[in-house]
Amino acid sequence: MFSQSYLSALFAGLLLSFLGVIVVARAQVFIAAAVAQASMLGIALDMLLGTGQPAAFAVAFSVIAALATGTRAQRGGTSHEEITAWIFLIGASGSILLLAKHPNGLKSVQATMASSIIGAAAVDVFTFATLAAVGGLFVLALRQRIVLLVCDPVMAAAVGMRVGAWSLGLATALGLSTGLVIRSSGLLFTFGCLVLPALVAKNLCREAGTMFFVAPVVCVGSVLAGLVLANHFDFPPGQIIVALLAALLVGSWGWREFRVVFGS
Repeated sequence: MFSQSYLSALFAGLLLSFLGVIVVARAQVFIAAAVAQASMLGIALDMLLGTGQPAAFAVAFSVIAALATGTRAQRGGTSHEEITAWIFLIGASGSILLLAKHPNGLKSVQATMASSIIGAAAVDVFTFATLAAVGGLFVLALRQRIVLLVCDPVMAAAVGMRVGAWSLGLATALGLSTGLVIRSSGLLFTFGCLVLPALVAKNLCREAGTMFFVAPVVCVGSVLAGLVLANHFDFPPGQIIVALLAALLVGSWGWREFRVVFGS
């Protein structure tokens, strides 16, 4: 009955886990939150205008936000933290204000923020499966370059990588993926699958490159386990998936401390 929704959640989580490694490795977790909130603002504007294109608005606002956090800071005068905080706050407040007088508008925004992976269509499954496959192949082929870029951009530029173009490309991919997933699965699921698997992998792995393999495994395993538990106990699937990922993060903190104490 919910096969399309479950497959959509699985492929969306896989896609986000690849991008999440880049976000976490660059210490830009808050940027992911800001991009997600910008996507919410796009959805709210679509509802206000009545265009019937929430996915397009969500993607457009997410891409703009992701690009703004990089290009504006690179010009000097404004730090990543300043522009990211501004985008997060304007997205969070603006989405509510736009629909304050709209019939059922606030309920729709609150439902999207709470997350619900039920109701995905076949096109969502195809889209996320395709993007996840492209993302996986991209990481597999260019993993060493990506690791160098996120860990040492100065060295990356020195060896001939076009750091600016790479950064814009990665920002666009983050915005596109976040906007599509948040429209289908909600803010909580999107943000959780974006950052939590990568944070778990960060604590488990000794090298950044290995995180690209561990994070997807963690995410896919949590999504599958969460769907099974949600079906058995009649829990909201998005929330239980994020709760499982959060529990795994706590466990990974313990493992990291264990390695530190015992010098392993």
